Amino acid sequence: MTNDRLQQEIEAIRADVAKLGEDMGELTRVIHALGEERIKDVRDSVEESVDTADEELRRRVEAAREQSRQATEEIEKAIVQHPLGSLLGAFSIGVVVAQLLNPGGRR
Repeated sequence: MTNDRLQQEIEAIRADVAKLGEDMGELTRVIHALGEERIKDVRDSVEESVDTADEELRRRVEAAREQSRQATEEIEKAIVQHPLGSLLGAFSIGVVVAQLLNPGGRR
């Protein structure tokens, strides 16, 4: 009888180990699925952030273009209204730049 009881205990342990193996396999699948889901969530969040940043960048570039266009128009108006003053101003800036680029007095 002792052998039969021991054999039953061994079989019960084997069944428990087999069940534990199945449970571990299922746990591994669940963890893998959760990991994939989390990765997808993070990827979606990053894509959303990139899209938001891209839209903000486009908006700022368009605003800078508009400011540049307005500044160019104002400069053109000033040149048309004061052509001689604009010419003298450009000449003066040219002289200053030439002096800055030629610090040793070489000619």
